[in-house]
Amino acid sequence: MTARTRWGVLGILVVGALIGVAGVAATTEMVHWSSTNKFCTESCHSMQWVGKAYQKGLHAKTRVGVTAGCADCHIPYESQHADPWQYVQLMVYKAKSGAKDVYHEAKGTIDTEQKWLQEREQLSTHVKTWMASNNSLTCRGCHDLAKMSNPDKPGAAEMHAPLVNAEGVVCVECHTNAGHTYESAKSASTSTTASR
Repeated sequence: MTARTRWGVLGILVVGALIGVAGVAATTEMVHWSSTNKFCTESCHSMQWVGKAYQKGLHAKTRVGVTAGCADCHIPYESQHADPWQYVQLMVYKAKSGAKDVYHEAKGTIDTEQKWLQEREQLSTHVKTWMASNNSLTCRGCHDLAKMSNPDKPGAAEMHAPLVNAEGVVCVECHTNAGHTYESAKSASTSTTASR
């Protein structure tokens, strides 16, 4: 191999590495940007009503100053320090979910508050089914039931103890307003828990 060929190969490897690093950085930035509450509630016209309900929910304003955002609750592994395989799963989930959301946004499935209210119960059922299938993975990303301790509610740890190793747990069955609080007269006639 001539010196010129070696320098050519080295140049190609360096350029390839730089493109790879730039691609990973851009992808990571896009993943973080598309997981923000601002993106979820403002980029999607249909999510503005969910965004308003989120602002009234327990996760938007906690007494200890920790805030759980849309992605923490609705994207698997977003609320955890994901290992590389989980990060790949997160990316695949976001791609599928994003494609579905773009389709329904374009179709106008819930582009008015009235349509959204009509679909809320079905959307809530979908979220609960998803949570049952992954054992409330997103809730457990922040809440460790085995370490639960609440001085205001001393019985909480004992009450949650059987759920530590249980399967198919759907936290929002009991914690109906954890993510969203619906207070309008229109929403009172539908189920108290809904999200997308």
